[in-house]
Amino acid sequence: MNENCLAYGIEISDLDWEKTPAIVKQLVEKMGQHIKQSEKELTDLKAQQQELLEKINRTSKNSSSPPSLDPPNAEKHPGKKKSGKKRGGQPGHQRWEKFLYSESECAEIINHKPELCSGCGGKLEGEDDNPYRHQHIEIPPIKPIIIEHRLHQLECLECGKSTRAKLPTDVEPNHYGTRVVALVAVFSGLYRHSQRMVKTAMEEIFDIRLSLGTINKLRMEASTALELAVAEAKTYVQNAAVVGADETGAMRFCEIIIKTAGEQGAGSRGNGKRTNQKS
Repeated sequence: MNENCLAYGIEISDLDWEKTPAIVKQLVEKMGQHIKQSEKELTDLKAQQQELLEKINRTSKNSSSPPSLDPPNAEKHPGKKKSGKKRGGQPGHQRWEKFLYSESECAEIINHKPELCSGCGGKLEGEDDNPYRHQHIEIPPIKPIIIEHRLHQLECLECGKSTRAKLPTDVEPNHYGTRVVALVAVFSGLYRHSQRMVKTAMEEIFDIRLSLGTINKLRMEASTALELAVAEAKTYVQNAAVVGADETGAMRFCEIIIKTAGEQGAGSRGNGKRTNQKS
């Protein structure tokens, strides 16, 4: 090494370095190491300072953070200018009225007529051709339809062999009907519920007790029933001249698939295999 380069641009030649006492050399070397370490720490501190400054100055205007996280001294967003219009529906807007079911869909129609005049108290008679309609809507108590088929086993008096009756051909061998399978598929697929949420909903709303394993089995059964409808929809989309796709369309697509495959799934469930049945 011809020269030893130290900080501050000072250069020491080899000749001067050899004349330097050992204790001074040791001191100079330690000072050089200390200077290098200090420069490294200073660089790290500057980087941390810059990161903190960016974090302090970060607002909803220069980042993706919401306005609720803006610091108190941040520039406020300009408020929306008042239009001068009154609250509520504006003149010319489409009127929205409460939906009324037809009379044929009502379970009962009860007519209420005033007996006395609200002004003078006189007796009232007659008919109102256009009465005000107030409809009260309620969901009837939901109770599952449970049909038990008992397959008896009888012993032959001649040969002694026992024979158990079989289910009629018009009775589904599956324990759960098409609507139960469809509900599990809708809760799991369309509404994206977990298996435990589906289990809770089926028990609390419909009083149908299902295990997690049964729920997964019914989901797979619905998936198999939907294969044909999904294939037809896929072919239709692939052959379409124009295809529009977004999240809203995807959800609507799921609804159409489930609705279309309902009858197909109902017809294909009769081929299931019976288990734990002895003859």
